[in-house]
Amino acid sequence: MPSKQTIMRINLTCLFLLVTLVQVSAASFAQNISLSKKNISLQQLFQAIKTQSGYDVIYDTQELKKAKPVTINVTNTDLRTVLDLVFASQPLTYVIDQKTIVIQPKERTFFESRVDFQFALDIKGKVVDEKNQPLAGANIKIKNGSDKAVITNENGEFTITSLDRGTILVISFLGYKTKEVTINDENTLLISLEVNSAQLEGVSVVSTGYQTLSKERATGSFNIVSREQLDKPTTNIAQRLIGTTAGMQARLDANGNPRFEIRGQTSLNNAAAASPLVVVDGFAIQGDFNTINPQDVESVTILKDAAAASIWGAKSANGVIVVVTKKSERGTPLRVDFSAFTKIANKLDLDYVNPLATSAETIDYEMKAFGNWSARINTGSLATNNGWAWSLGTMALSEHALGFITEAERDALLAKYRTQSNKDQIRNELLTNPVAQQYNLSLAGSSGRLSNNLSLMFEDTKSNFKGTGNKEYIANYRANADLFKWLELSFGGLMNYNKAKNNGVGLGDIQGLSPYEMLRNDDGSLTNIHQYYTPILDRFVPMSLFPYADWTYNPIQEIANRNYTTEQTNARLNASLKFKILKGLTFATSGQYELFNTSTQNIDNENTFQVRNAVNRAATWDQATNKITLNLPKGGTLAQSRVRTESYVIRNSVNFDRRFGEDHDISFVAATEINNLVRQAFGNPTTYGFNEATLSVGTFPNGPGGTFFPIKNWLGANQTFGISNSYSYTTDRYFSLLSNASYTFKNKYILSGSVRTDASNLITDDPSYRYSPFWSVGLGWHLSKEKFMRDISWIDRLNIRATYGYNGNVDKSTSFMPLIAMGSTSNIYTGDITATVSSFGNPTLRWEKTASLNLAVDYSFFKGQLYGRAEVYNKAGKDLIAVLSIPAINGTTSQRLNNAEMTNQGIELELGTAQRIKGNKIVWRGNLNFSFNRNKITKLFVANYAASTLVGGGTGAYVEGENASAIWRFRYAGLKDKQPMVHGADGTLYDFGAFTPGDGRSYLQNMGTTVAPYTLGFINSFQIYDFNVSAIITGQFGHVFQRTGFNYPPTWQSRVLPNNKLNEVVNGDPMKIVPLPQNLIEPRYYFWDRFHQNLDYLVVSASHIRMQEVNVSYNLPANLTSKLNIKRVQLFAQGNDLFTVVANKVGEDPEYPIGGLKPQPRLSLGLKCEF
Repeated sequence: MPSKQTIMRINLTCLFLLVTLVQVSAASFAQNISLSKKNISLQQLFQAIKTQSGYDVIYDTQELKKAKPVTINVTNTDLRTVLDLVFASQPLTYVIDQKTIVIQPKERTFFESRVDFQFALDIKGKVVDEKNQPLAGANIKIKNGSDKAVITNENGEFTITSLDRGTILVISFLGYKTKEVTINDENTLLISLEVNSAQLEGVSVVSTGYQTLSKERATGSFNIVSREQLDKPTTNIAQRLIGTTAGMQARLDANGNPRFEIRGQTSLNNAAAASPLVVVDGFAIQGDFNTINPQDVESVTILKDAAAASIWGAKSANGVIVVVTKKSERGTPLRVDFSAFTKIANKLDLDYVNPLATSAETIDYEMKAFGNWSARINTGSLATNNGWAWSLGTMALSEHALGFITEAERDALLAKYRTQSNKDQIRNELLTNPVAQQYNLSLAGSSGRLSNNLSLMFEDTKSNFKGTGNKEYIANYRANADLFKWLELSFGGLMNYNKAKNNGVGLGDIQGLSPYEMLRNDDGSLTNIHQYYTPILDRFVPMSLFPYADWTYNPIQEIANRNYTTEQTNARLNASLKFKILKGLTFATSGQYELFNTSTQNIDNENTFQVRNAVNRAATWDQATNKITLNLPKGGTLAQSRVRTESYVIRNSVNFDRRFGEDHDISFVAATEINNLVRQAFGNPTTYGFNEATLSVGTFPNGPGGTFFPIKNWLGANQTFGISNSYSYTTDRYFSLLSNASYTFKNKYILSGSVRTDASNLITDDPSYRYSPFWSVGLGWHLSKEKFMRDISWIDRLNIRATYGYNGNVDKSTSFMPLIAMGSTSNIYTGDITATVSSFGNPTLRWEKTASLNLAVDYSFFKGQLYGRAEVYNKAGKDLIAVLSIPAINGTTSQRLNNAEMTNQGIELELGTAQRIKGNKIVWRGNLNFSFNRNKITKLFVANYAASTLVGGGTGAYVEGENASAIWRFRYAGLKDKQPMVHGADGTLYDFGAFTPGDGRSYLQNMGTTVAPYTLGFINSFQIYDFNVSAIITGQFGHVFQRTGFNYPPTWQSRVLPNNKLNEVVNGDPMKIVPLPQNLIEPRYYFWDRFHQNLDYLVVSASHIRMQEVNVSYNLPANLTSKLNIKRVQLFAQGNDLFTVVANKVGEDPEYPIGGLKPQPRLSLGLKCEF
């Protein structure tokens, strides 16, 4: 990694270059003008000046109406001299900024001001909508003038006094287009505002990634995330999308980061392939949302149906998320933005993530189970006992049973364990408060024909576990240059560096401890967390003779003596040349290159149990002579791996967008595209005897041996240590042709269509499959613009849309040719390389297809106070890849083939409102979205389902006629002869030690779906003067999950760790819930795992409502920030994952079941500054 000094020099250099580009002196572009004209307008003069000098001229059309015609005759005269001559007798003047001339009114003299004061006007007016209805609460203020402003009363009327002629009034009202009116001699005004449908929904255009469309001219199902939502603080932009879009369901990980599913599951073979495609600035990216700086995002558009998404062809069946990053516009001065925030959360709730019984309950359980529900320890042979890491309580019971300790000693140990709890030590020694700190600096501006954006982000994150954290750096640069009138260049570059430290323990390390097993002794020294049955080692094994006499383990010691790092370096470059051929017609050639390098390096020094245990176990022990032979060198270990991914896209496109007359709008795009991706993975063998300080390594006493190093270990058994390299290579290639067109007539009737074909090396070379097209058609009707609707005053906007088409999906888990998996090592007995048939091949492998029908209504009522949409869709997946039954004559009874079908049918409703409670000072905005999805597998041939397959879930558990996310469970039948039973086929009962034969569908019960068919998102925002308070509530309903039940642990080769559901079975009805074993001796108790965790009574409602977020921000008054030369300062506080209301009676969060990591409530504090 580069040094801090190097990074600082790079950052300062980038900053200097950007500021230099933006602040280029206009003097360096000085030009001379030659011109001879009579009585021309200023507009004509400006055009002539622009042609000769290249300078742009910015002016207010209303101000130019006050100017006189110009007569001029100059030859090779300096530009400033020409402008001085022109404006000498005009009421206007000019300012030159870079390569731009800005026209503005002259300041009035004292005498002129006094005259105008004598003749100032008092203006009365009324503000109405398009249907002449009054608008109460409209805001009227003076443009470029004083702070004088008024608000219309309940009749839409206002009065404003002492205005000069020529004053411009700016009239605005939420949901309507802002209007400007110039004061002349009239003192009574009637001002009509036009509804701004785009403003109601936050944005006026949508982006498909290939083109930008007016939302009024789009037939597809697009959802745009509001600017207000995107501006909130976050470490991952994906978190800003939760709850914003009907039909887009988020499944969250332990850090609250979502994986999205749009309009149901569309693939049966690969859950990862069911994620939406992510597009950034027109190109699909290989990285996920983590490679995007949230502060760079300008807009996010969700493409849900065929008309919106089919332009992306074989990657669009799961929807598309289009991200557009910020860029500067021409003529904008340098703008500097800075933001910073700190996010902190509670430590993990140990009672939730590690739900063990109390220490006393655990000891009681161990005493009851010992020797009854599994075999006692056998002392006849060391080899049969050394691997049993029994808990301390069970070892005390065993040592007494074997006669090595007295009853009093046993009881004293058990009494001590009963009173001990390791929770405080775990919290203090292994856990920490998760903290994330993020800093952002962005600079944007333009100079002449060049506009620039540079953003820098640094984020420092510490996880729930001590010794684990992450540092991330992102630098992003975008530039746009008008090289000529007919040629535009765009360029973007992103660099992302991420370094993660993974030295801390994992949740599994904590869950493997008995509740009374302490990390430190009373004197502060480290305890030994037994990894073997230690008393037997002490009796049989001469530990002092082994390479490491200390064979103890403690997680605190492991954290301090290992160095696990993962480094990721990601780069993304894109560029585009756009040629303006004719009015509305452009040709562009563009491309993107991405590089991802991930390297992992894990170092354990010889103070770790990892190293000491490996070296000791590998040693050969001659028990007759007590001689120890070293087979692995002493010292640390080094394990390394790396993954390199390169991809590029080359695209040529033609874009046409033009209006003909007043009634005809045509938009068209056609493109060709080549995609190539290469992924290589390298794994190095573990290096033994590694010294990090000297970078030296040890040698094997008997040489490297071969691909594997077979030895006789300390117990005389064969043991191997892999020293071979691993390597994998993957390439994906695509060639695509695509087009999209739309026609709008009279701004009321819309016809759209798209077609795309994708060829790939992933698909069979049969042209009938390889070039199978994806297409869509769409219709739109702006019903509210019809004459017969104009008299319905409460309807502002009413649109109807209908689309149909095909999307595609790519599944890389199979091949059209048979696949053989070659072993990476030789067989230790024969020395030969082995291979297995991993896939028999799918000779007609083709794209998965989804036919999508979408019907929608968009509306706005009551002057924008109520708006939204309603959509109905039907998605029919065809040629889906799934595991199907085939005749055994083929050499196997199942194979992945394109022969399954599945449907998703649903309804989506969105309702928004904007209520001005007190003009622009107090405003409430609300948005409610609701969706329903019904999923069903309609075609899938599987001859027979084993019960274990169905209860295990996954790709083998899909059943025709059922939901793809169905959960199957055994039906508990109570006790019979003291044995717990389950129902089998035809009323047969099976006990927990038996095997259940036959097709599992005949006796297992479908308990419902684990994916919510009903979802809800509710976003509220209150603007109260300079404060803004917002909240996001999400809900999921109608699905189920398996709650945590008792784990029935046997005393068998491991610690006995009963969970906190022990009392539930001890005190429960044994005919309704499986009790503890009723027989004193239950030798098959360890078989109970197959049944007790897959019973029907454990499946409960997963419906819940979550308080996802509360955000409070405050904008400091402008009169205060201006004194600090700061344009805007915002302070904010944000809370996430604050609480959840669940429908199940056990209080378990269905998204984060007990025993797994769960996001803790988080608080963020920060500020934003604009300079």
